[in-house]
Amino acid sequence: MSRSLLWHISCFLGLLPFWIQCTSSANSCAVWHEVADCSHLKLTQIPDDLPANITVLNLTHNQLRKLPPANFTRYSQLTILDAGFNSISKLEPELCQKLPLLGILNFQHNELYQLSDKTFIFCRNLTELHLRYNLIHKIQNNPFKGLKNLIKLDLSHNGLSSTKLGTQLQLENLQELLLSNNKIHVLKREELDFLGNSSLKKLELSSNQIKEIQGAPSSSKSY
Repeated sequence: MSRSLLWHISCFLGLLPFWIQCTSSANSCAVWHEVADCSHLKLTQIPDDLPANITVLNLTHNQLRKLPPANFTRYSQLTILDAGFNSISKLEPELCQKLPLLGILNFQHNELYQLSDKTFIFCRNLTELHLRYNLIHKIQNNPFKGLKNLIKLDLSHNGLSSTKLGTQLQLENLQELLLSNNKIHVLKREELDFLGNSSLKKLELSSNQIKEIQGAPSSSKSY
């Protein structure tokens, strides 16, 4: 039985009182209330016929190679964007400019390899950023400096050799930093100085084969 047919049956039988809120776009994205599920559809571009008032968009498990910011102009109310499990290699700074309310951005399992100082410059309301399972081997300069409201940053399962994610104090509200399954062999206290003003509560470094720790971490933080 097709995914589209199952969706319509569930809407009719399980949510009959709310049938008017169950819709399906031409590309078979399932939409209910303000949530659009466009996963597992082999999409190569962003759907342009979804309701303009959606706040959650699931684009996981497709064939997307890029996310043109202009394609999100219609969806300016998004607070959650999940584009995991695609083949996206670059994030355009203007993406968050088109999505000013975005709070959670998920790009796990993609092909990101580089983050510039401008990548997240307009993502001022982000509270969670998920970048696990990408191809990021080094963080240069300060790509996360503008994320003043970020609470959780997941960079696990990349190729990082250092915990140094910036050269300036930043991420003052960060509570969780996940760096497990990278290539960090030496843990240096000074490489965490960019978190000097943060409220970090969790630093995850498992599966890094750390052989040396230089400098004792602050006792106010838990690892």
